[in-house]
Amino acid sequence: MSNQSYPAGQVAIAADVDVAVVGGGAAGFAAAVTAARSGASVVLIERFGSVGGCMSTGGWAAGALDLALLDPQRFPVKGDEDKNSAPSTHWISTKHADPVPPDIREHVRGCGLAGEWMARLFDLYEQMGPIENFASTSLRVGYLCNQMLEESGAQQMLQTYAADPILSDNNTVQGLFIENVSGRQAVRAKVTIDCTANAGFSQRAGAPIVAPNRQPSMNISVAIANVDTDLFKQFVESRTTIPDKFNQWIDEVLIPDVDYVAGRLGAHINRLRPIADLIRRAWEDDGYQAIGWIGDVGRISCVFPWANKQAQVVNPTNGMLWDRADIDGDVDTLNSEHMTMLERDTRKYMFNTVLFMRKYIPGFENSYLMHLSPYIGTRGGRAIEAQYIVTQQDIIDNTRHDDVIHQTYDLRDGYGFADIPYRQLLPKRVEGLLVAGVAAHQKPPNLRCRESVLTMGQTAGVAATMCAKTGVPPHDIDVKELQRVLHKSGVNLGPPQRVASLLGI
Repeated sequence: MSNQSYPAGQVAIAADVDVAVVGGGAAGFAAAVTAARSGASVVLIERFGSVGGCMSTGGWAAGALDLALLDPQRFPVKGDEDKNSAPSTHWISTKHADPVPPDIREHVRGCGLAGEWMARLFDLYEQMGPIENFASTSLRVGYLCNQMLEESGAQQMLQTYAADPILSDNNTVQGLFIENVSGRQAVRAKVTIDCTANAGFSQRAGAPIVAPNRQPSMNISVAIANVDTDLFKQFVESRTTIPDKFNQWIDEVLIPDVDYVAGRLGAHINRLRPIADLIRRAWEDDGYQAIGWIGDVGRISCVFPWANKQAQVVNPTNGMLWDRADIDGDVDTLNSEHMTMLERDTRKYMFNTVLFMRKYIPGFENSYLMHLSPYIGTRGGRAIEAQYIVTQQDIIDNTRHDDVIHQTYDLRDGYGFADIPYRQLLPKRVEGLLVAGVAAHQKPPNLRCRESVLTMGQTAGVAATMCAKTGVPPHDIDVKELQRVLHKSGVNLGPPQRVASLLGI
């Protein structure tokens, strides 16, 4: 690739603040709200026209809310749970969810900013009625995040791209350059927080980066409207038994074609077994592939409306099927050509999938594709090489840290809770910079649960405000004071006895 020089020059200063937050997803929203509430002047920079990230703009493609991450004493994780059967005592679906009991809602409201946000989302039931689908969830999340930002006094710069950092001679970030319809401008800040979900800003600032996960587990939210629910249900009920020849074709033809991603898309493949004859006919007659291609490097599959190979139906609601399509393979999320190919081929695949449904699936004859997420992100992308990197073994061992800022667990790795330390938010070789959310940690393990990401954002907001007020860099703040502030707000730092010992209370 050849190079082109560009001229240096002066740019207008759009803001001069205590704290600049780059990225308005869950972590960035939480960081900005917390810092502003703590008395800092704050600007939040977001590339889209709304805040909330994959929870709002992205369409909330999957996932539940987990009360155990807020207060495991009140909402314990039991030893007989697994990732497929976590009980409703602490997992709350945001799809077709019932109102949350008032006592639980009020308890959760006092569990840090993540708990407050969750309780206020539950409050919207009374104003807007029950949640019918992920579309309703995502729009409410965007509304709520914006409301909390406005209440806090944080300034927002929407439809604005974060460009290069402003760096001092001693490698301290002093803000950033931005690009929007007003042109190139500068934002000066005493502390900057990278909540970009891919650590791109941190990398440009000179922070070491860990290699991205090349099994990215990406998805896109999908809504198919005008489905005849009754007719579709009758069709499903007519196929409760899967003939051997259906399974044979799936096992001998489809799975070998899918190759190495078959294990990771196994649940999707099983959903095709009850309609294997239709999938085969569409493949042979129309060239349609239910497990589609992303260029020649990845595969994509819609979550077809069967829950499992026993053909348990996932009914559309009010004539709408709202779900997702998952992408896997060797897609390089740091390669612009791959990402262009990903966006293009995903949307083409979903249009072809709806054409398949209209032609072959009873109840979908008059359906149409109503919504796709405006962008595709990744659950396992680029992250900073933090001062301490939480590992999967840490989760298994329930590792403890004196600088704990939150606790997390993963049912795939056991039932106990492990500490997330403050050092996880600190990049190496760069000062004046904090990182929160999925940009802060290497994958695996899974630290991307919404509650953990929101709490990392809250922590970064508190820490950044402390730095701005005292002039102390993020690496040198009083961590005990940070923990006291988090504990006072209700953040889960561990069992009460341990917290008392840790904080001397």
